[in-house]
Amino acid sequence: MQEKPGNIIADLRYPLESLQREGAERWSQWHMLPIIELSALDTYHFVKATLPRPHLKILEIGCGNGYLSLELARDGHDVTGLDTSQEILTVAERTRHAHPLTSGFGTLTYVCADIQDWHAPEGCMDVVIVNRALHHLPHLPATLSKIKRLLRKDGQFLCQDYAYDRFDELTASWLYAMQRVLFLSGLAQADPATSADEARSIQDLRTTWFQRSLLHQLNRSDEMLHACRATFEELHFSWVPYLFVYIGNAIHTASAEQERACITFLRNMEQYLIERASIQAVGFRFVGHA
Repeated sequence: MQEKPGNIIADLRYPLESLQREGAERWSQWHMLPIIELSALDTYHFVKATLPRPHLKILEIGCGNGYLSLELARDGHDVTGLDTSQEILTVAERTRHAHPLTSGFGTLTYVCADIQDWHAPEGCMDVVIVNRALHHLPHLPATLSKIKRLLRKDGQFLCQDYAYDRFDELTASWLYAMQRVLFLSGLAQADPATSADEARSIQDLRTTWFQRSLLHQLNRSDEMLHACRATFEELHFSWVPYLFVYIGNAIHTASAEQERACITFLRNMEQYLIERASIQAVGFRFVGHA
């Protein structure tokens, strides 16, 4: 993980203060206002709409910069955010203290620990959330079994994640085409073409994609979904757009209006193509009962 400057925060209620134009990696949700709204804020809205009632005890595993845990605490829930990186939890703590607590704030505790090593009573949580972290977690059956033990009877498990292995040729072709158009129009600096042959460039893109995924030993979609469905009673499942963040973050010379129009188009077009099975979704949402 890159070193975090001392002034970074990640607060959905203060998006202008949370912009990270410099040094943000391609999957960052904090590089542009439209991406904050269409990615991070959309995640919060999804979670909020799924929660069964007010005043819940919630555990977020892999809470990262804490934006989701903070919003849920602002809604009156008692939240514990767990992450293995003290560095990113420093950002979460800084964000929490950057502005006065709102009326009706619940409780919010950040803990630096691995879920397998973290000790808590069985049945102590109403909801457990894993947001963009399940693809990193080892020993999925054992990890999800522990999560189930932490949940009370009929407690809820929410997962939003990334399925790298669904990046087939048609999906790669769409991503490459969008990147190439942005470059040729002067809106992006990076040229995705690696040769004059477009087919070769698309194959190179896929090769690099899978090499990076294998390097980080990411869990495959079938492994994640099988473990989720074997452990929890499925209440909801959907494939969702994910690549628009990666493509949109390459935009660098556009006006604010152009940024919003481009990123909104990319997100909506990705959703359209997913629904018609023209490309594969590499994002998914799962909700289950213990």
